[in-house]
Amino acid sequence: MLMGMAGKELVVGLLKKEGVDGKLVESVLEVPPDSSLGDFGFPCFVLSKEWKKSPQEIASELAGKLKVGKGVREVKAVGPYVNFFLEVDLVSESVLKDVWKKKERYGAGGKKKGKVMVEYSQPNTHKEFHVGHLRNVALGSSLIKIMRFDGKEVIAANYINDTGAHVAKCLWYLMKKGTKPVGNKGEWLGKVYVEATQELEKDDSFKGEVSDVLQRLEAHEKEMDALWKETRQWSLDAFNDVYGWLGVEFDVWFYDHEMIEGAKKFVEKLEKKGIAKESEGAIIVDLENEGLHTLVVGKSDGTIPYISKDFALASIKFEKFMIEENVYVVGSEQELHFRQLFKILELFGFKNAKRCFHLSYDLVMLPEGKMSSRLGNVVLFSDLKNELMDSLKGEVEKRHDWPAKRVDSVAKDIAVGALMFGMLCQDHQKSIVFDLKEWLNFEGETGPYVQYAHARLRSVLRKAKKKVGAGVDFSLLSEGVELELVKLLELFPSKVDEAASSRRPSLIARYCLDVAQKANDFYHRVPVLKAEKKLMEARLLLVWATAQVLCNGLSLLGIVALDEM
Repeated sequence: MLMGMAGKELVVGLLKKEGVDGKLVESVLEVPPDSSLGDFGFPCFVLSKEWKKSPQEIASELAGKLKVGKGVREVKAVGPYVNFFLEVDLVSESVLKDVWKKKERYGAGGKKKGKVMVEYSQPNTHKEFHVGHLRNVALGSSLIKIMRFDGKEVIAANYINDTGAHVAKCLWYLMKKGTKPVGNKGEWLGKVYVEATQELEKDDSFKGEVSDVLQRLEAHEKEMDALWKETRQWSLDAFNDVYGWLGVEFDVWFYDHEMIEGAKKFVEKLEKKGIAKESEGAIIVDLENEGLHTLVVGKSDGTIPYISKDFALASIKFEKFMIEENVYVVGSEQELHFRQLFKILELFGFKNAKRCFHLSYDLVMLPEGKMSSRLGNVVLFSDLKNELMDSLKGEVEKRHDWPAKRVDSVAKDIAVGALMFGMLCQDHQKSIVFDLKEWLNFEGETGPYVQYAHARLRSVLRKAKKKVGAGVDFSLLSEGVELELVKLLELFPSKVDEAASSRRPSLIARYCLDVAQKANDFYHRVPVLKAEKKLMEARLLLVWATAQVLCNGLSLLGIVALDEM
């Protein structure tokens, strides 16, 4: 896909000479899906009404009149399109000089209007942080990086679920059993939650006691508050360890317990507006006519359900942070919840309610099936991290005689790369099977494979011991694999824009994989260091540009582009 400005200007200029409006050409000019069809395609549908001819007739007429010249080697009519083929050296020069000039900003978009908040991670305190939670973290953090790189102002938000039934169960069990923490307090607390759940499943007569704990929590009873604060902090410390290791940051933190009073007030407003009503002691909203069922927004025991807290949070987001777009990264099992939430916000009168978006994602599965904190069949993040680091440190030590600090750093970057890429390379609407051995494969469709492709390119540049520059003979880059690689590099800005607008980080992950595969193909098929001097200079620029684009792309996924592995 070649959308270099130099080539585009040539095509616009040629069509303007035949009486076609230049601004119209710029707005509709396309890139053919197959490079064999050319570098640009002009759809003649847009001229049919004015020219009173069929698109096919117009295409044939224009192709017959247009004269090829410097930079354009061929013009063809293909159905209703006029396709343009650019001179290969113009293509290479346009793309590689653009990468050279912009470097780490290559692919970035211009500043865009509107403020976006992306809320992600949303872990439950008093539960274990497991590998399934990583998909949310990877999606949210990557989407924020992509949108910012594309020119959007983005606020990264986390919502900590620190109250609710799961917390009440855990605290009830702690008080009932009087158990004390052992080892990692956050992990231990997660095990307590599993034991509490199992106890309640055996004897549901305890459910009344759990309900009482929940009411005491919302009433801020002193003894209950103290136990809640202490245990809550254990979870928060564990979460921050995870975020720190992954390199994930948030601009703002929201907490479930802070939403209770606001939620109650919002429910009262819903009643006053006639959106909510009382039914058998509870407050409900009837959305049956919308196909969204009837939901409880205020329980009969006075406690507040999760969705009502989301009303309060939405108020804060729109009114305090003045956002125009509100993205929630939450699993697909909450789809109905968000459809109900967005509809009620719309009925309430939020002018940007229709600009709320649920970025849903499917489950992370183990080879043997679904994970569940409640059942305790999960891969704990801490266990996974330790296993990864032990394995990768050994691998790095086999390859390099490095100080322990550097070994740890590189092993960690490979580990994070494997996890982030594994979570992002699949479309978010499809489930993922977590297979650690496969994700660490240096020859598979993995993060380490892409990182190694980048390291190999950097190795070539180091071995050259020659300063790379953009003043090369671009016509020498004539091998098919070189031109294919150049065309792939030119795709990056449009991929960034597409990933940001469609909220699909997987597009960047798959793009990085494509570049890595093509770079490896180039490495094996084309000599660089043994080439004639001028050809070597041109190929070194291509090597440098490819490494730069891979570095830029990996950074959007939260992955370090290593120079050595």
